[in-house]
Amino acid sequence: MAKQQSSMGFFLLLMVAMLILFDPKTRAGLANIVNYAFFPLFGFHYKYPVLTIFLAGSVVIIISALIRHFATNWVEMAKMQDMVSFFQKEYRKALKSQNKYKIKKLQALQAEIMKKQSQVSSQQMKLMPITLIIFVPIFTWMWEFLLALAEKGYHYYIDVPWKLHVSLFTSHVLPNWILLYSLLSIPLTQIIQYILRLKWLTQ
Repeated sequence: MAKQQSSMGFFLLLMVAMLILFDPKTRAGLANIVNYAFFPLFGFHYKYPVLTIFLAGSVVIIISALIRHFATNWVEMAKMQDMVSFFQKEYRKALKSQNKYKIKKLQALQAEIMKKQSQVSSQQMKLMPITLIIFVPIFTWMWEFLLALAEKGYHYYIDVPWKLHVSLFTSHVLPNWILLYSLLSIPLTQIIQYILRLKWLTQ
């Protein structure tokens, strides 16, 4: 019941977030608030839009990674991973030898594993609203920043290996600036998570 309420609360917050992002007036209002801090830090007078996207997006990634890291019980996570690895290894052996007694015993272990995985999933779901609260204001600012970039006559094209002068606003599924942000965020996320885990292991 608590898990269902948590999921419903998250999806309600997600709908509000989508409303803010896709309603021009609401988005512009929120972006103007964020602009007071972000434009002096990351605006670069509209000269380096890719760097602006990367640095502003990095704020979301770093804060989200820190929240997830300190809210996650890594000891329990490691135990669960070991349990899953043990189960998969033993279950393959039991199937190969057609050991029905062992298969039945492992099925009981599987129920325990699924319960633990559900608990981890529920914990991650509880963190999602916090991530959204950070994500939405910064993304509204990046969106409005790039719209202003075009309106002021600054360049809003990037060069990629397969094509020159790709518009940041061209869209097949999502605007290219969002795809660019995603591309830049993946390696940064992995690096931050690696550093945090390495620090935790050396404590």
